[in-house]
Formats: sequence, C-alpha cells, structure tokens
Amino acid sequence: MTPVGMYCAARVPSTPRRNNVAAFFFGLAFAACVYRSSECGTKAQVIHWFRERLLPVKLNQKHDGDGCTSPTPRIATFGEVFDGASIELIRDPATERPCLLLWDGAMETVGSVVEFKGRFYVPAPMDPSLLRELTLPTHCRPHGSTRELLADIRKLIGEFVALPDKFVSLAARLVLVSWLIEAVGTSPGLTVTGPDVLRGNQLLSLLHCLCRHPIRMTGVTPAQLCSLPTAMGFTLLISQSTISDKLQALLDDASKRDQKIPHKGGLLDLFGCQVLHSETVLESARSSFRFLQIPMLPGSQNLPSLDLTTRRRIAADFQPRLLGFRRANLYKAQNGQFDTSGFIFPLRQLVQSLATATPDDADLQAEVVDLLHEEDTDVRSAKWIDLSTTVLEAVLVACHQGIGTVIYVGELAAIAQEIGTRRGQDTEVDPGAFGKRLKLLGFATEPRDAKGFRLRLTEEVYDRARQLADDFGVPQLKAHGVDKE
Repeated sequence: MTPVGMYCAARVPSTPRRNNVAAFFFGLAFAACVYRSSECGTKAQVIHWFRERLLPVKLNQKHDGDGCTSPTPRIATFGEVFDGASIELIRDPATERPCLLLWDGAMETVGSVVEFKGRFYVPAPMDPSLLRELTLPTHCRPHGSTRELLADIRKLIGEFVALPDKFVSLAARLVLVSWLIEAVGTSPGLTVTGPDVLRGNQLLSLLHCLCRHPIRMTGVTPAQLCSLPTAMGFTLLISQSTISDKLQALLDDASKRDQKIPHKGGLLDLFGCQVLHSETVLESARSSFRFLQIPMLPGSQNLPSLDLTTRRRIAADFQPRLLGFRRANLYKAQNGQFDTSGFIFPLRQLVQSLATATPDDADLQAEVVDLLHEEDTDVRSAKWIDLSTTVLEAVLVACHQGIGTVIYVGELAAIAQEIGTRRGQDTEVDPGAFGKRLKLLGFATEPRDAKGFRLRLTEEVYDRARQLADDFGVPQLKAHGVDKE
C-alpha cells in the first residue's frame, strides 16, 4: 500500500460513510501510482479511468436514516422518452463506446451514466460485433426545417441510387419515420426487388447511414432474429435471396408496436422499420399492405461510389441532424392525426405512417395522397374479385330490392356468383364459405330451416353493409343503389 493509502486506512475510523471516503482517497492514490508506472498511458487516460471507476460509485450511493448506504440500481437502456425529456443512445467519438445523451427539455447531459429524476441510466449491453455495425449519432444538432431535411435526403438518394422521384420520396420518408417510430402503430417497410442487385445494395448501404439504429444482416432465420437485443428500435436491413414464410410471419408480428414476442421466458420487442432486399416478392397479404415496393431495374446511369469513407461522412453529417429532427418532432408526431378516409382500408395504416414522417408540415403530408394513389388503385382493383367484396355487394343488392324481407344465404351466394361471373371470375362461390364470411363480417343469420340459414334485411343490416363496403373499398357502390356521402 502506498503511504497515502496507509495513512487513509489508519486515520479514518471504520464507519459506512467514512469507508466511502477512504475508498475514494485510496482510489486516488492508486490512480497516482498507475500514472507514475512504466505501463501508464496519458494523463487523460488516468482521468478517464478515475471518472469511470470511482465517480459513478460515489454518485450511486444513497443514505438511509441510520447513516448506512445502499446502492441505487442502474437502469440499462437503449433510450427513453419522457414527458418533455428523452435519453438517446449515442457514440463517444473519442472512445467509440456507447454513451447516453439526456435532454431534460432545456439542456443536454452526456455520459456513461446519466441521472433523471433520481434514477440512473446506463447504456444497455450489446454484443461488440453488433455495436460495430450499428450506426449511431455522436451528438445532436438542429435539423433546420423538416422540408429542408427531407429535400437533402431525397437529393442524396437520387444521387447515389438514381431512382424515379416517387420511390426517392417514399424511401426518404421511411428514413424520417424510423426516427419517429414510437408515433406509429404499425411500422412501414420497403421491399427492394429486381435484377439490378448493385443498386439494391447501394440503397441499403445508404439507408444504413441515415436510418435510426440501422443494422444490416443476411442469412436471417426467425431464431437468429429473436437473438437481437429487445426494445432497441432497430431499423432492420435484411439482404438475402429469399424470405421464408416463417421469417415473414415473424416480421409481421414484430411490426406491431404494442405486440411483444414470447422468447425464452420473456417478451421480445423488435418493433421498428424493416427493409427487405430479396429476389422474391412478398406473398403474405398482411405484409403487402405495409410494405412499399421499390423495383430495381437495370439502368445505363453509372452510380457514384459509396465507399467506407463516403458512408462515414454521410452518417456524420445526417445522424446528428436526424436526432435533432426526432427531438423537435416526436411529441408532435405522437399527437398528430392525418385523414386517411380517402384510402382503401388496408392501406390506411401505411398512409398514416408516411404522413407521420412530416408532422409539422401539412403540405408535405398531403403529398402522401399522390405518392400512394397508384397503390390505392391497385388494391381497389384487386378487391373486385375478393370474397368479402362480393359478399357485401350481394347484401347491398338484396337490400336495394327490398328492406324488411328475408333472404337465404344460398340466394345471396348466387347473387355473388353472378357478380363474379360478370367480372370474368370462374371460381364457384360455395354457400358454406359465403355464410362463414357473412358471419365474420358481423351479420347475424336466423336459425336454420329446411332451406338453410336466412338473413333478415333490416335497416341495420343495410347500414352495416354500406359502412363496410366503404371501408373495404367496394367498387361501384352507386350501382347497388348506395350513395357514398
């Protein structure tokens, strides 16, 4: 023991409070010895060691009524959102280690331990390989206006990927949504498919520089996806030739903000934006309505190089601005609403998510209507031969012929069969399947008699069929005597 350490040990009586003082001076003496040794680095390294090892211990002590001390538990986190305050995971540019940035509404505090309202927070642990691949901001700075930031992102994507304007705008909005992910109920995604693999990889590399907590992966299985840390808010960038049905189902489950996945005795939160670069188009009906399709067709334009130095420069420029955008707009996004009633029902969540990307600019939100007009038209066209559509149309036709009457389910199925035949559909409508879909849509049939189940055509049945037809985007409502108000 050094003379200073021996002196401290001999002169300070052994009480809980004074033991802390002795430990403090002993650590100071030890740091001095380390500094004087031949293996010592710089003075700054010693100071850093002292702060990391001793000061947090002192800060995390609290005294009870008897003068004894007990440790205050630290809360491991990847980020927190409070009322008017937040904690964000950032990277220390000097050490490349993760640290936390606390914003209390007026000022910032950065450190490996931050305190807010009596609670101490530390970065949650993660595998070193995951940390190396994760893009994090090193600080926060003002983003300018949302319109300027969106324009800068669009310019960047247009320069390095050379996509048509529509797809550039959609990809840029996905970047902004990833920074406001807590404000959406269902996370949007991109599917990147097509023969131009180089451009597809270039887009994912660029998104890895821009999105919040992005991580690039390949060869992903459901089990491997579930090995990721929970509640990180990852933007998943997955590149592989095929996406299995099981992985696709897991990604669908993870896309719901309030749904957690049971895993190893706990609950796993993988909610975040998703980008899939694959040779195959997603087949799941659930997935198709939340994913934006970006085709990668061969072009003659040479793309600029997106090497490591360029990617680091882009990340260093945009990540702090995007963090500033998040700080300025998250509350507005969480409390904002956008009228999606003009879109067919399955697309409304996607429309709402993309409008959330620009919560402080109504004109930019309105642009989403034009951006997704083609997708809305395609879904409406597909609805022409959907069973739910023909069920509702058959009920509307029957109601138009006579409110207050009773019609058998088999007769309704025959009406649906005629509607499908006129639209070129060869599939026969099975009365049993028709009846099950009728009940699924909320129509209660009367007890079965010799001819089968019956539906009484009341005003309530008519109103429900009309409302559902509007929500489902049933075509030509006026042809069935229904006026869409």
